[in-house]
Amino acid sequence: MQKVFNEIRKHGNAGKHQSNGERSMLSGFQEAAQKIQDKDEYALVPFFRFYDTVHTFLDGSIRRVIERCARAAEAGDGIEAYDVDVLKLLYLIRYIDNDVPANLDNIVVLMADDIRVDKISLRETVRDSLNRLLGQNYIGRTGESYNFLTDEEQDIQRAIKNETSVDTAAIVERIAQMIFADIYTTKKYRYGKYDFAFDQMVDGVTVGAVTGGMRLKFLTVATDAVEKSKLRLMTESTGQAIAVLGETDYYNSLEQAMKIRKYVKQRNVAQLPKSVQDIIRDQQDEATRLEASATEELRKAIAGAEFYVAGEHIEIKAGDAKAKIDQALEYLVSHVYSDLDLITQNVESDADILAILNGTVTVLPGMEPNRDAAAKMEEYLEVQSRKNLPTSMSDVQSRYQAIPYGWREIDIAAVAARLIFDQKVTIKYAGTTIQPNNPKLPDMLRKKSEIGKTSISKRQVVSITKMKEVKEFLREYFDVMDVPDDEDGLIAFIVEKFEGQKQHYVSLEARYDGHKYPDHALVAAGIQLMDDVLSQAKDNIALIDRVIKKEDALDDNKEKMQRVEAFFKNQVTVFDAAVQMEQDLHHDLDYLSHEPESNTALNQIRLICVIQSGGNFDYKRIPELNGLMATVTEGHERLLKAKRDELLEIVRQCMEAIHTTAGSADVKNIIQTADTFYAQKKQQINELKSLALLDGLLPPMLQYKDTTVDRLETAAKPPVTPPPVKPVGGGQPTPPAPKKVYKSLNRSIVFPAKRLESELEIDDYVEKMRSSLKQLLNNCDGIQLK
Repeated sequence: MQKVFNEIRKHGNAGKHQSNGERSMLSGFQEAAQKIQDKDEYALVPFFRFYDTVHTFLDGSIRRVIERCARAAEAGDGIEAYDVDVLKLLYLIRYIDNDVPANLDNIVVLMADDIRVDKISLRETVRDSLNRLLGQNYIGRTGESYNFLTDEEQDIQRAIKNETSVDTAAIVERIAQMIFADIYTTKKYRYGKYDFAFDQMVDGVTVGAVTGGMRLKFLTVATDAVEKSKLRLMTESTGQAIAVLGETDYYNSLEQAMKIRKYVKQRNVAQLPKSVQDIIRDQQDEATRLEASATEELRKAIAGAEFYVAGEHIEIKAGDAKAKIDQALEYLVSHVYSDLDLITQNVESDADILAILNGTVTVLPGMEPNRDAAAKMEEYLEVQSRKNLPTSMSDVQSRYQAIPYGWREIDIAAVAARLIFDQKVTIKYAGTTIQPNNPKLPDMLRKKSEIGKTSISKRQVVSITKMKEVKEFLREYFDVMDVPDDEDGLIAFIVEKFEGQKQHYVSLEARYDGHKYPDHALVAAGIQLMDDVLSQAKDNIALIDRVIKKEDALDDNKEKMQRVEAFFKNQVTVFDAAVQMEQDLHHDLDYLSHEPESNTALNQIRLICVIQSGGNFDYKRIPELNGLMATVTEGHERLLKAKRDELLEIVRQCMEAIHTTAGSADVKNIIQTADTFYAQKKQQINELKSLALLDGLLPPMLQYKDTTVDRLETAAKPPVTPPPVKPVGGGQPTPPAPKKVYKSLNRSIVFPAKRLESELEIDDYVEKMRSSLKQLLNNCDGIQLK
């Protein structure tokens, strides 16, 4: 009681005099006792009796509320006299809510006026009174607690309750957010190894994107009762789970909270009086509490909901909201995805798919995993084939991920891989047939960026007759016995073998670079033939047809290529040596004319090695090249030896002439330089194998000898002092002597080569040379022999 009076002094005492507070407490007990003086010993003093003591010094805003309520009771305006007493009690405990919460139980106790009172009956009386006070806006309710409202609070409460409206659609949308963002946050339901997306809906409001698959739908109290009829729900629940929420106070709590939020949003709170701001702040706190309460009530409503799933009204075991939703979705998945169990074995990676494609997974015939799923997919492709409809892996993935299958994309790829391995379907990528051993095939079967470019179709089987014909031809053409019997193996064999043959021919053709080997056009034609066959590798049937069509051309080319193969295997070395010899002796042809046998052999080599455009090369003559080259080499060696002997003798004569001219003069440096020069020439003479190049050594050797001899002769002469220039009469110097004119002659022309066998012949030759030189001396000052 002391705390009640202290709080009233703080909030409701108009005078704020301490004496008024002290007097009110004393008089309060006295007046309360007087009120029950006529009752027996079982009487109790209801707490509202103490209100009359403090009534006189309360603020007008408080008194007006109580007085207005009393007048309404007298007038019978929705209020009874008992309600006034309850209102007085609520005011007295308004400020001590932490000590005495103003809930129904405490209010019943504080309103009791007799120890023997029937608490159940009193509880109903108090509840009815509180409801009337709430209806007339004299009090407010926060959860389980009731609170007295001042005039300002009543005004705000009335504005929120009666003047602020919230659309039902907005409330339903908020309920949807609370369910799918706070209570059940799962976006995909986990069913074993599968994750199934589902559309989320509350009444008519959809949350998130619509997938068109399963649907989880909640019906709130806002839904019309007709739509909640059992027959209608069982009909509409096909392909979805419908939960009719239980009867809890979630809707009213959320509606009140949203009204408060909307009311605050429409006011410029910062510009309002502080007392009003405090009231609005309390209202915002109340909205927060109401939202939390609505969430909890919503959980209870889901836990107590009626579930209609896949056309049936089902009973769900006890559990919280999330557990019941999970059970409903589990039941829905098992009925909506009725063909899910066709997948009897899941795969986890591309390696598992490659194992299926390569046949490394060992299974007994008729016991293959996912056998029924493969049969279902094959049946679909058969229908597509009969309708002449193209089918991509994107179509297959979309079909079997949807209802009623629900398979994972990697499992769909594994089922397709099983059909590929069994040679029941054909896979094409950008128009090219893909073989089972292609390492990128798993991507083509399941990768989003590739499945649209990948087509899948029922395989068109190659006829048995064609298969037999092609296998017989391949055995003979490639000289092998082991040719695959199945279509995929045969196609892989053809592609591998002809690719290898092409690469071999390409390597042969590369050897023609820088060479003029025979039958280059034949090798190029072989490559073109291989390309022609492989051009049909995109389609199995077309490839086999092309091999059959080109059988004669392939046999003919192989037969002709045997000569080329033998040439590069056994004869190319001899051929290259012969061509090189002909090129090396190109400048020695005039010399070889003195060796008729070698000259004839060289001409034969040239005829054998020449490649006639468009003509047939005679490979049989290549073995003759060894003997012909030996004959040419023998004759050429004889000419080389004679030429070397001739030049070495000239070297000796040159060195002899130089040493003879030097005599005993001190010309050591000149002699050493000359010896080094001719030693180098000897080495060149012994190393060079070209007669033309050997002949080219002669002029510089003779020129060097003449130059060196001139230097030695000049060094041996004593120095000559030029005579002084005497002036001519008149004091003028003597003019310089005129420049002499020398005639340059080549010794090989002046002194022609000739064999001399007697002194008479020598004298005759010398006399002719003397006469010739004298004639050449005419009209010049001298002769310069070079």
